[in-house]
Amino acid sequence: MKRNEVLKTVVILQAVCMIALAGFVMAKAWPLPSANGNVRDTEEQDDGAVAVVGNQVISKDRLTEELIEQYGDAVLRQLMIRQAIELEAEASGLAVAQEEANDELKRSAEGYENEEQFFDVMKEQLGMSRQQVMEDIRYRLLLQKIAVKDIPVSDEEVRQYIEDHPERFGEKRQYHLLWIVTATRAQAENILSRLESGEDFSELAGTYSIDEFTSQSGGDLGLVDADDPFYDEAVLSAASGMAIAEIAGPIELEEGYAVIELAGTRSTAALTGERLLELARKELALERAKPQQELEDELLSRYDAAIMK
Repeated sequence: MKRNEVLKTVVILQAVCMIALAGFVMAKAWPLPSANGNVRDTEEQDDGAVAVVGNQVISKDRLTEELIEQYGDAVLRQLMIRQAIELEAEASGLAVAQEEANDELKRSAEGYENEEQFFDVMKEQLGMSRQQVMEDIRYRLLLQKIAVKDIPVSDEEVRQYIEDHPERFGEKRQYHLLWIVTATRAQAENILSRLESGEDFSELAGTYSIDEFTSQSGGDLGLVDADDPFYDEAVLSAASGMAIAEIAGPIELEEGYAVIELAGTRSTAALTGERLLELARKELALERAKPQQELEDELLSRYDAAIMK
């Protein structure tokens, strides 16, 4: 399974609650377009209609009820958890420094060209503004701090953890790859021939690639770690010996054949000093922490959370 498929699945799951909450707010506060494209002011309508299909009217109340029925419990739980996190952080004297938030943003944006592209994807796929993304990062970091605050980790354990996991903290090399995936070798060879004749890679990807997750973005896989286990080893091996703008293929995959282009490379420096020790200590403590849902349930219980309905 390719890494971008895994990420897309995660994004879709995360998007459900966000889209539902946005829809609920829109249904309450925003005029909806009518069938002919004009905006109807729902507050001026006696029946509260927000849409019409044939002779059947869909009311604002029905829309609200459906959203609450399908997504209300999940959205409400998330709001309650965030309030409980705020209370626990205040009681424990915990806070997230701007530097911590910026570091977490950099980790979240790994695999993207830059942070701006990451924000653009969050806006496009989740409808989240830059401020909402940073607020989500803040809550995530606060919950991590709460999870590990009572977990002791010795300096010797930290040193051993770093020694046992060099891949987590060492220098990383990444490839910016584009690809076109075809069902047969003959199709891949034809694509390769057309590229060598000067045809545009992104246009061919959009027309012929069978990878639905990248075809409409010109076959762009983004930045891929040189040792990423979610990508075919043959693709990464080929990329390691390519020059920028070089094209290679056909490369046999489980799902067919690929033609790839190396659009660029990037290397990240290894962590050192206090930053290395701090991150290793945190990761080790998180491995020993309670499962997230169990911790969330404890926080809700601690602050007498109750649904009033």
